[in-house]
Amino acid sequence: MSRIKELLVIIVLILAACSPTKQITGLESDITGLYAQERYDELLLQYDKLLVLKNKNNTPLAKNTLLLAGKAAYKTSRHNEALDILRSINDLQDLEAIMMMGESLELTARPEEALDYWQTRLPLLEGSEHYRDIVLKIYRTQQRVEDYEAANQTWQKIDPQNDSDLMYEQVEVLSKLNRTQDALTLSKQILKLEPKHEKALFKLADYYYNKAENWYKSEMDKYNRNPNNTTYAYLRRELKKISADFRTARDLLETLHSVAPENKLYMAYLANTYIRLDMKKEAEQMTKKLEEN
Repeated sequence: MSRIKELLVIIVLILAACSPTKQITGLESDITGLYAQERYDELLLQYDKLLVLKNKNNTPLAKNTLLLAGKAAYKTSRHNEALDILRSINDLQDLEAIMMMGESLELTARPEEALDYWQTRLPLLEGSEHYRDIVLKIYRTQQRVEDYEAANQTWQKIDPQNDSDLMYEQVEVLSKLNRTQDALTLSKQILKLEPKHEKALFKLADYYYNKAENWYKSEMDKYNRNPNNTTYAYLRRELKKISADFRTARDLLETLHSVAPENKLYMAYLANTYIRLDMKKEAEQMTKKLEEN
């Protein structure tokens, strides 16, 4: 009789060990341990087993298990899987996971969805170390989807911290909005911080060169249509004003040429500027250099 009791006890213990609840608890414990050890691939294998058991028994997965599995998927570059798992968590508050979801949307080429996601989550991140990074992500995504009005509004929330390249991004936003003078003003601010910032230099040089060149051609056309002493006197007066813009362009272009001496566009601009300013020697030298390159 005692032998039968012993067998019954063994059977009960075996059944308990094989019960779904025990297996689920064991897998959840494995997932926690594997995440702490940064063994993410093994963790995801255990997660798949757990998913089968949970589906079979129609029981929900624990929030912490989903969180660890989602993070592990992100850390192994399985971004679509990370999105699927993390999206299944109601009221996600974990800041690291929030960042991972947004970055996964970006890395799976969903800029509009990423933009909506970051804008929705931004209040949760206010005051955190991630806040500025997220505002920058929103700003750059708005540029990517060509919503320049929105990007300009977002810029008001950004402290550029004297980052000249970041400031130049806003120059381009302003240019897209046809706010030329604002773009030029910001370009000048950049040059105060970084006198040889190539893009800011070219933005200003291109503006002054084309302004002067178009003005020059317009005044010459007027004179050529009706050449006389009066129109000639007017032309000379206007050419003095035009020369001031050409000199500004020249100074900027000479700095650009020193920054990028092999750039043919800068050389071509500079050669023509020298011609307009009647700097024959410099024009000849620059033209020759352009031909050699």
